[in-house]
Amino acid sequence: MKLFIERFKKEILFYWFMKKSNLIALIVSGISFILLIVFLSLLLGEHLQVKSCGCPHMVSQNFILLFIVLSIIFVGGLIYYLLSIQIEKKEQKVKFNVNIIMEFLDKNEKKILKQLDKNKGEMLQSDIKGLSKLKKHRAIKKLKEKDIVFVEKKGNKNKIKLNENFELK
Repeated sequence: MKLFIERFKKEILFYWFMKKSNLIALIVSGISFILLIVFLSLLLGEHLQVKSCGCPHMVSQNFILLFIVLSIIFVGGLIYYLLSIQIEKKEQKVKFNVNIIMEFLDKNEKKILKQLDKNKGEMLQSDIKGLSKLKKHRAIKKLKEKDIVFVEKKGNKNKIKLNENFELK
């Protein structure tokens, strides 16, 4: 389960970055496609003309290089956009899985998670309210086994941290 969470953690971070930039990638792709068409028409138009000196060959080579660069930008932007859509779907699956996991937790585990959510995902075990010490310890132990929380020893106190991939609604 830990490897599963780590894999999705990387994918979610990647998605977060792509969510903000997928529109930009689509716009850049579209502009490069339009420029591709323009330069292709210029390139084809140049080959149909009668050439009297060797100068147009240099321009022709530059057009071909520009055509290749624009093609790479267009294909790269398109792939980037399509991958962002795929990752968005995976993130929705992760959120759905978190909701399913919440349904299988007992009431003490849910209480702890709600308090962790109110405290920005981390708090001392002793600060958890509404449960006896034994119930807190057992519920936290279960949550730790399920990789929902992490426990850090701070002297004689335990700091409970919510897993970054586990977002409560």
